[in-house]
Amino acid sequence: MNIKKIAGILIANCWLLVTYGQATMDSLSIATQIVPEFTKWSVQEVVAGGRIDAIRQLDAQTIALATRGAQKGKIYLSDDQGASWYFVANPTPHDITCIAETGRKQEFYILTSHAEVYRTRDGGQSWTLLKQLTTNKNTENYAAAYAIMYTTNGTLLVTDTNSEGGHIYRSTDKGDTWTDLGAISKNALYRLEKVGNGIIVNGWDGTVYKSTDDGLTWNRMEKLTDAALFATEYLGMAHVLQADQDGNVYHSANLGYKWERCATLAGSADDFVNIGYGAAYYGTYTGAKEVFLTLDYGRNWWSLGALPTVAGDWMDHGIRVETTDSVITLFATNKGFVLRAAFAKDFLHNTLQRVHNGPDNIPNHLRTPIAQTMVGMVSDVKEINEPEDILIHKKFAYIPCRDGNNVAIIDYKDAKAPVLAYSLRDPDILDAFGVAIKGHYLYVLSMTNCRISVYDIDDPYHPRKVHALTVGGEGSFLPHYQSNYTRLRKIWIDGDYAYVTHSSESKVYILDLHEPEKPTIISSFHTGDGAFAAITQGDILYLAGYGPGSSLITVDIRDKRNPVITDRTYDPTLLKGTCAIAIAGDYLFVAAYNAHTFWSFDISDPLHPQVRSHISDVHMRGPGRIAIWKDKAFVLNSSNHSVGIIDISAPGTPHVISYLQDRLLRRVYGIAVDGDQLLLASREANNFMVIDLNQTGM
Repeated sequence: MNIKKIAGILIANCWLLVTYGQATMDSLSIATQIVPEFTKWSVQEVVAGGRIDAIRQLDAQTIALATRGAQKGKIYLSDDQGASWYFVANPTPHDITCIAETGRKQEFYILTSHAEVYRTRDGGQSWTLLKQLTTNKNTENYAAAYAIMYTTNGTLLVTDTNSEGGHIYRSTDKGDTWTDLGAISKNALYRLEKVGNGIIVNGWDGTVYKSTDDGLTWNRMEKLTDAALFATEYLGMAHVLQADQDGNVYHSANLGYKWERCATLAGSADDFVNIGYGAAYYGTYTGAKEVFLTLDYGRNWWSLGALPTVAGDWMDHGIRVETTDSVITLFATNKGFVLRAAFAKDFLHNTLQRVHNGPDNIPNHLRTPIAQTMVGMVSDVKEINEPEDILIHKKFAYIPCRDGNNVAIIDYKDAKAPVLAYSLRDPDILDAFGVAIKGHYLYVLSMTNCRISVYDIDDPYHPRKVHALTVGGEGSFLPHYQSNYTRLRKIWIDGDYAYVTHSSESKVYILDLHEPEKPTIISSFHTGDGAFAAITQGDILYLAGYGPGSSLITVDIRDKRNPVITDRTYDPTLLKGTCAIAIAGDYLFVAAYNAHTFWSFDISDPLHPQVRSHISDVHMRGPGRIAIWKDKAFVLNSSNHSVGIIDISAPGTPHVISYLQDRLLRRVYGIAVDGDQLLLASREANNFMVIDLNQTGM
């Protein structure tokens, strides 16, 4: 590999890379020490003389690819995550442009260049032509259709390349019947991409469109360019990349609502392949036909040169295959090859930490190893996908998962072997954010949908939906998020009442739960400074106003229909991003995510909290949740993948003792205490773990 080539860095500042005093690696060190680790591909010629532009994962082990060009219309499978391949069928004489996976190996779909949809129900052995959706109405001699998707709700979506406006076709009965939704854009449409709380589509118009209702309706997000958009990829954690025919790369940090151009690279965009943790490949199909690498969500790029296959080849389409402990990248090429690389998640975590924050950001003397404290763990890359919180009830953990749009229910009665009891999925649960329980009823908040769904969880292995209601609306555009989709946040239940925070409205809704299976809204009020976490003590409600609040708000709720704000502690610097509250005796503790601070309030006068102290620590980055155990506060620090342990034995003057830090805590977001057990859930590690607090040495 040419070091001068890969050392050439193209930088565009999408956002500031904060290092908190840690020295990041210089570009030459990254190029020589890190980048070569991402070029260790195995290379296989799967379709001699053919072109592979469609590749998808069918189940945990099985990958399918399909062909275009001289060897068009063929299906190949791999049963070992892309290590080896075999021919299966030749269902069509036309180019196959896309595959739609269902999560079941036996059933998947293909789309042809003639806009034909085929289905198999026996793993690709036999095929049924369901429908030709349109004739080719593209004036630039492109294929009639390029994208097919099977959504989480079992809906099929297809785009076409009509030059007078790209259409989307929708089927809710596995392709037996279709609805033409009409022209979504002003030009041809290209790829569909799932992005957490919805689906985006791009195309020749240079504009990104989004649906948050399973593809039924589409909204224009932003016009990025006058050139055709081709490459599109969701990187997780709300990050999305797009690239166009002129080589411009665009980044969104909020699920596609707002975009910035972050780089211009040589050649026309073809595709991205997500590696994980902010790293991705990117390939071009003109000029030198290079592969590029980013290690920081598209901010910086290194050229890896041309593919190590044959002259003139390029990366046509690729995928990421994730397991509990590793990531496999597969990309298929224009000349019929498949390139494969496997990365241990430990390697990715440690390597990218070096790139972003410098090595070992918490000293050993302050770190308590997870290995000596962890009792048990369950990991699931699909069902524990970006957990937001943990609620415990009778030895079951209820974990709302934002990216998964579900609630993972974990049975941890056997702490050494917790199991996924059930994954609660429902069209009403989009961007699952908050959960609460009253009796045997579970309440689930959908942030994007403004919906509260109610489930009977008398048997947590078989929950049953009994009701759903809408709370609030879209709210206002929030500059902090550059959108207004951050709506319902948290729900807190006390007795026969629930308190629901609505971020983009800066409101709290009070619900009557006297009939717990059918809650009703009885009042609401504006906070004046965001609305996020909520907790009650007696007839007092305390609020943390993240989004974009900077205050602790105290509310008299004796009259539930006429709540009254009695006090507010506001600090736009040191309380910026208040997002977590906990109470122990006469003290209330608050974490401020953006200020990296932990606060202590005396609430012996409950309606008028008094500040006693606030602390910060160089290692406390992004404190987001608080759990209390004895005289300790455990504070999640998602930005440096750790849990801070704070001594609150003198509650007016807390101080940091140590940290739990590990790759298994990558983007840790969920926390709860059950007896002497600390329960944690991590977004990017996709896990739930049980920690024995008696083994933490405190």
